[in-house]
Amino acid sequence: MSDLSSLRKRIDSLDTTLVNLLNERAQVSLSIGAAKRRETANDNGAKETHVYMPGREKEVYAKLERLNSGPLANVSLHAIFREIMSASIALQKDVSVAYLGPPGTFSHQAAYTRLGDSVAYHPVNQIAGVFEAVEKKKATYGIVPFENSTYGTVVETMDSFIRTTVRVRAEIYLPVHQCLLSNSAMDKITKVYSHPQGLGQVQQWLTTHLPDAKRIPVKSTAEAAEQAAAEPGAAAVCSEICASLYGLNVVASDIEDNSANTTRFLLIGTDSDNATNDDHTLIHFTVDHRQPGALCDGLKVFKNHNLNLFKIDSRPSGQRPWHYVFMVECSGHAQNESVQNAVKDLNQFCLDVVVLGSFPNQRPE
Repeated sequence: MSDLSSLRKRIDSLDTTLVNLLNERAQVSLSIGAAKRRETANDNGAKETHVYMPGREKEVYAKLERLNSGPLANVSLHAIFREIMSASIALQKDVSVAYLGPPGTFSHQAAYTRLGDSVAYHPVNQIAGVFEAVEKKKATYGIVPFENSTYGTVVETMDSFIRTTVRVRAEIYLPVHQCLLSNSAMDKITKVYSHPQGLGQVQQWLTTHLPDAKRIPVKSTAEAAEQAAAEPGAAAVCSEICASLYGLNVVASDIEDNSANTTRFLLIGTDSDNATNDDHTLIHFTVDHRQPGALCDGLKVFKNHNLNLFKIDSRPSGQRPWHYVFMVECSGHAQNESVQNAVKDLNQFCLDVVVLGSFPNQRPE
């Protein structure tokens, strides 16, 4: 028997072992799902049974990296186990994920990167629709863009958080590489479509290479691709995957102004996961602007409780002109005593305090 034939038989034997082990793992996953449902029933259904547990997922990936001695790279192991865990989630419960569509958007990619191929994905035509789908239980979870490292906060998402009852469950960081797609040559392009974030992330490039082209904002980058495919002389700023999805040519690649361009997405559900040892919490509140130092007093609460602040933002409240909702992201989990005490103190200086959820910290180093 040749070495090649022997090695192939060895691979066949390992594949048999892997299939048996995967099914054994799946059987345990089904038992875990049954145990979760019993816990929910014992709690009189006070909380929804969640099958996607970002804290546990983070723990599994960290363990894989500790165990891995190669030759498989960590990123390859992550991809393999993403699909194993996706299949396990689907075995426990039918899971649907709402995202800003149509297919091919960066939201779609972020959702797939986190939840894999075994769950159902449902595109909606605006960010507010993602929140609505989760609130009305038309979807189990939702993925929304929250901020971009180049162009800042996604205001539609912030505005939806001010009015929502959903809670943040996880965060996802997606490196974003923008392309210019069109079926026209560069010198024939007269208009460029994209989401406002997409246009903002490439504004220097557009000024240099297409200074006379009209920039037209639309609801998503994939919608931009649809528009560009339908109009001669039109182009779209979007992901390369949209070229094959919508029948466009890649005119230019990697046109983002910052090569480290990254978008942070938040996964939303009916409630947050349990605390880990490294979490962030999102909170919003208003203040009485007639009281000097009211905002300062509110922010000082976090320092008093040794909580770091990672993000501070504001949006018009809609209650009256020049009245604002402030949103902060702090270290810790809403289940932690330090965060609970901080929220209690915050209520002494601020109004309409709402904890929007806590989630495992997964910020890239």
